[in-house]
Amino acid sequence: MEQIKVLIVDDEPLIRNALGTILATDQRIVTLESVDNGLKAVEFCRDNKVDVVLMDLQMPVMDGVEATREIKATRNSPAILAITAFSSDDYLVPVLAAGAGGYLVKDTEPAEIISAIHAVHNGTAAISPSVSSDLVSAIQSAYRDTSQEVRDLIEDLGLTAREVEILNLLANGLNNTEISRKLKISEATVKTHMAKIFSKLEVRDRVQALVAATRMGLIEIPRDQ
Repeated sequence: MEQIKVLIVDDEPLIRNALGTILATDQRIVTLESVDNGLKAVEFCRDNKVDVVLMDLQMPVMDGVEATREIKATRNSPAILAITAFSSDDYLVPVLAAGAGGYLVKDTEPAEIISAIHAVHNGTAAISPSVSSDLVSAIQSAYRDTSQEVRDLIEDLGLTAREVEILNLLANGLNNTEISRKLKISEATVKTHMAKIFSKLEVRDRVQALVAATRMGLIEIPRDQ
């Protein structure tokens, strides 16, 4: 059974201990070390083989965004899973742009944290549904395309109306099963659509697709959020 070697990075001792306790419930996950700032995380990853870094964002010495950027700049870098107490626009988009494969808030259920670690380790994006609309809003604030530009992009990329619809459901935090139920199509069909979306947007995962699609103006923020 392959182990997932994890580094915990958080300046709060209680949080580090709590995360360590959660990770210990999964037989595949091994906590290599816990450190209290981004610089120590960069140094540890440089000297050790790490699979996943659980990265806090607001820390002394070096914050989580800069640490993520430096770690991901190295060869064979570990997956980064940002985990924070808030979903501030000041950190949300920058840490994903820096290379984080996922973003969780600290009130996420333990089982979901475990699941997210497995996901990013396997190259799949993991993002808390509660921050999805915040991510969309932040990207929309940063990028403003005209309607004509959006239409041209849709035509150039060859995106179908169904694919744009699925992107909007993705922004709402729905997974493949929930999207299939919502659209009354099979989960296999959803996966086929997602693969086509990734190919057309030239991205590797859901987070990158969400960032790219929102930048293009293809995603709308739900009115009830």
